Amino acid sequence: MKVKRAAAVFFVDRVEPTRDFFKRVGFAVTVEIPDGNAVGFAMLERDGVQVMVETRDNDHEPQALRDVTLKSRHAAVFVEVDDLDAVIASLAGEKVLIERHKTFYNSDELTYEAPGGHLVTFARFA
Repeated sequence: MKVKRAAAVFFVDRVEPTRDFFKRVGFAVTVEIPDGNAVGFAMLERDGVQVMVETRDNDHEPQALRDVTLKSRHAAVFVEVDDLDAVIASLAGEKVLIERHKTFYNSDELTYEAPGGHLVTFARFA
């Protein structure tokens, strides 16, 4: 078996704020599916990395998944970048949960609380 890709899926109340958070650091929307008068699903990609953002209780999903996504769940995603300063500039004004710091595993990183409550850590290794 060969694993071709793994992607984070963020379940949120509204897709647009989280979609726009990732667009600010250069992710491009590759798929967008409406759900009523709003966006129900968005797929974004940059440099071969993919993230998906979907509304909780999305009408396009099976009921079992819809039931699960209504419960409070938060993802934590770790994104390695080559220019942490560019990320910080792009996300000026967004909520920083953990300020920039050096880690025990030799990473320079910070963690944002993205719209929807999910945690996104951007890190650069020396």
